[in-house]
Amino acid sequence: MIMASLVIFGWVFYRDLGVDLFPRVEFPIITVVTKLPGTDPETMETLVSDPIEEAVNTIEGIKHLRSVSAEGVSQVIVEFELEKKVDVAFQEIQAKLGGIRSDLPKDIEEPIVEKFDVDAQPIMAVVVSADMSARELTRLADKVVKERLQRVRNVGSVKLVGSRDRKIWIWLDPVKLRKHGLSVQDVVRALHDEHVELPGGRLETGPVELVAKVKAEFQNAEDFNRMVVAYKEQTALRLQDVGFAEDGLEEKRSYAQLDDKACVALLVRRQSGTNTVEVAHNVKQEVQRLRDELSSRGVRLELAQDQSTFIEHSVDEVKFHLVFGGGLAVFIVFIFLLNVRSTLISSLVLPTSVISTFIMMGAMGFTLNMMTLLGLSLAIGLLIDDAIVVQENIMRHVELGRPAREAAAFATSEIGLAVLATTLSVVAVFLPVALMRGIVGRFFFPFAVTVSFAVMISMFVSFTLDPSLSARILKKPGKHNKVFAFLEECFQWLERLYETALRVCLRHRFVVILTAGILFLCSLYFAKYLRSEFVPVEDQSEFNVMVRAPLGASVDRTCSVLDKIRASIKDVSEVDYTFYTVGADELGRVNEGTMYVRLTDKETRARGQTAIMEDVRHRLKDIKDATVSVQIVPRTSGGGRRWAQIQYEIRGPTLRS
Repeated sequence: MIMASLVIFGWVFYRDLGVDLFPRVEFPIITVVTKLPGTDPETMETLVSDPIEEAVNTIEGIKHLRSVSAEGVSQVIVEFELEKKVDVAFQEIQAKLGGIRSDLPKDIEEPIVEKFDVDAQPIMAVVVSADMSARELTRLADKVVKERLQRVRNVGSVKLVGSRDRKIWIWLDPVKLRKHGLSVQDVVRALHDEHVELPGGRLETGPVELVAKVKAEFQNAEDFNRMVVAYKEQTALRLQDVGFAEDGLEEKRSYAQLDDKACVALLVRRQSGTNTVEVAHNVKQEVQRLRDELSSRGVRLELAQDQSTFIEHSVDEVKFHLVFGGGLAVFIVFIFLLNVRSTLISSLVLPTSVISTFIMMGAMGFTLNMMTLLGLSLAIGLLIDDAIVVQENIMRHVELGRPAREAAAFATSEIGLAVLATTLSVVAVFLPVALMRGIVGRFFFPFAVTVSFAVMISMFVSFTLDPSLSARILKKPGKHNKVFAFLEECFQWLERLYETALRVCLRHRFVVILTAGILFLCSLYFAKYLRSEFVPVEDQSEFNVMVRAPLGASVDRTCSVLDKIRASIKDVSEVDYTFYTVGADELGRVNEGTMYVRLTDKETRARGQTAIMEDVRHRLKDIKDATVSVQIVPRTSGGGRRWAQIQYEIRGPTLRS
């Protein structure tokens, strides 16, 4: 009943476990984003970034402090030591900002303080395209597609890129303004006074109460043209007397393109800590429903980017090897025990221990990721060790003629101390990994805890379930068949070979010790030639091309560079499609863009992803009007971090130095 309870509760916890590529690691990084529209980068640095940096620099535990000042936006990144509690740091920064709020420009937007979140990276990019105007396409993407996607369970936010909404432009004639003795501020003041919507109180009419509202907002360009700007000599001067209003589109501050078609992209982010694969599946289902509904209007919805595909494929591969390794371990046990009943009893420890481990993973908030599944895969060989030792000893006493019940009790108690020592020695190896410091320690914490817990559970199962089943179903083996005799002869031959090798080694002890020492020294020497990296570069069938045009470059100029890049790589046979965005980053910089390059499946191409990336770098080396870099697709973003393998920082007191 205890084993059944562990399996049932483990299965319940398994159904609620999230699926992700890496463990959820909380980095102590806080960003402060402040906006002052229309301000140049140098002014943003002087008036906003520097005062904020000076204020937060006094907080204890800061490791790195840096800022990025762009047009109208300041981003201050504060990275603390890993031991710093991120919630404490968050509150300390908010307190410091409150103390200097009066020193910052009065017309800035309220500073936004955010924790670095590894889940902030968009997991999907949904592309909307149709043969309609930019305004109509934007309205469709915003009011229909975005609204539907935001209602999907566990979707955090949906950001539009490449949209251009309606905007009323006011064009003023300076000559006419001077003629009537007016300034731009007079027009602005008139807009504030007349283009308003104000609450008007309540109206009570017997049993009914109505809410009154003053609706004085202008709806179209003609209404704006008739707006009274001022009175001169008892004559009303209207906007059309000093200029005119135009019903148009907002400025192009972002752009998206799939292959050679302009589109509106919706970048989907999940809620922090939720299941990436589950959210992606739900979004795909909603996208398919939207396709069915909007296809009659000529609207096309496509998935330009989907992180869940690689995550799901990677996790499924590890799951397959987990099951395959378990089956192979059971087969090897059967070959050596040559007893179906003993093999069945020993093999039960694998599913029982693995499923029971899900209870701990759910209680600790772990997910099914590369580290936890790697821990379970590694533990497969360790889990069955205890059961094999106990079962083999029970089987030996049964073959000696003891009854199964008596043999199970005596053999388990006889071997118990040795099994306990073996299990605790394994735990003593892996558990300290959970206490490692630094970023590596945080990533390996779920791995070490998973292995240690699974091994402890396997020992518990070996001491309880194995002897219990052995006492009931184990029988003294009868006459052995020819297969048993043949395998037994092979094992005896291996035993004699090992005995001979052992005699030779003991006879030449000095040579053996000298050889072992030489091999050890050689391994230390060759260790320095091994590559060292935090995350191995995998063939994900995708990569990014990052573009940075000179400061002051417009959206169209950045797009022209990306079009050159697309033209340069379109004849690469392994490229499936390209998708690029401009102005989609946190700061909305229009001089920077990202091209996502999707490759065909790696089973269908001769070259790997790294070789293709090198080929693309060679093709793009002649582009001179922008800085271009080919990078892997990052799995996390934010906090001012970049994923380039080598990064240089050029420092000085000023930009000119």
